[in-house]
Formats: sequence, structure tokens, C-alpha cells
Amino acid sequence: MDKDDQTQNSSFEQEGIESSTVDQTGLEGKIRISEEVISQLAIKALLSVDGIQPANPGLMANLRMGRKAANGVRISISDGDVPEIQVDTYVSIKYSLRIPDVCWDVQEAVKDQIERYTGYSVKSVNVYVQGITFAEKQAEDDDGNAPEAASSGDAL
Repeated sequence: MDKDDQTQNSSFEQEGIESSTVDQTGLEGKIRISEEVISQLAIKALLSVDGIQPANPGLMANLRMGRKAANGVRISISDGDVPEIQVDTYVSIKYSLRIPDVCWDVQEAVKDQIERYTGYSVKSVNVYVQGITFAEKQAEDDDGNAPEAASSGDAL
């Protein structure tokens, strides 16, 4: 090594910069994110909203064109230079919550999560309310206590 090379290497080491960096300024290409990855992001956002559970989309939703819904979410990606995403969510909402407010929260959470982590533009988030869940009934079943109507068979 020359004296100049040694001086340059020591200055890199002093600044904390590694001498084996790769220059990426001339690289070009496309990055595509699969529908499954976007679907997982949407499911995570969906589960972050209080009072929401993913629901089965039902027979009519499965007959439409496009991919089948998995865990309450169906993703459609438009082709183009900047892909646009359309998300269909199928949910059950906890009883006693105001449905339009919860649906707004679902739309915002899904849109923010996908745009933040993918950089893609979300065209729309459609929320289909498929049912209502009753938390009190589930809590009784989890405790092992049978509902009173089912346990009172002696009333006949």
C-alpha cells in the first residue's frame, strides 16, 4: 500500500465509515409487494381496532371477480407505474358500538398501515359489516358457565 492509501483508510476508520460501501446511485428497477404481504398488513390493522373481529365474507363476496378473502380481507392491486390498492374488509362489530364510527376507524387504520409500510396509494377501503358479536355471551362460555336458558331443562 502507498502512504496515501494508508492515510485514506485511517481517515475512514477514524470517521467510523467502512471502506467497503456499495454505491447504489446508478441502480434502477421495480419493487413489487405481493398481495399476501399487503393482506397481512391490512389484517394487522384490522385487529388493532377495538371491537372488531374479521368475518367470513359469505358466498356472494366469493363469487365476485378477484381474489378470495382471507381472514376478512381481500386485496386488489391495479397495474401501473404507481400501483393503487383497493381493500375490502369483512368484519363483525361488538354490540353497543356505533357502527359508522368503528367503520371509519377501520378505514383509517388500514389505509395508514398500508401506505406507511408499502408506499403504495390506497384507492379505497370498503368495510362490509357481516355481523354483531356479543361479548357477554362469549365471556360466559369462556368461564364454563352455561347460559341459564340452556341449563334450565327442568322447567318443563
